[in-house]
Amino acid sequence: MSQNILQEMASSLRSSKAQLEVVNMQLSRLERQQKLASVTAKELESYPVENVWRSCGKMFMFQDKAKYVTELSQDEKSVEEQIKAMKIKQHYLQTTVDNTVESLRRVVQQ
Repeated sequence: MSQNILQEMASSLRSSKAQLEVVNMQLSRLERQQKLASVTAKELESYPVENVWRSCGKMFMFQDKAKYVTELSQDEKSVEEQIKAMKIKQHYLQTTVDNTVESLRRVVQQ
């Protein structure tokens, strides 16, 4: 009986750790994306021109600078919301991992 419990808990722990690693990678990607949007918007604000070339895949589009900065700002807000959701998920998974480890310790000590 206790062997089954240990196997299930170990399996749950592995699964939670794997999910936590994925969430941590996604968080770092989102934070880089947010920083890139922020730096790009700040850089564009310093340009004296009204239109800029915007990269779009393999091509470039000539676009109004104000519209592009607005889109970057919206992207930043969207990424910020995604980061908040990921941090909540990260906290949940970290708590799950910690609780599972503690439960495993208790079961092994008995």
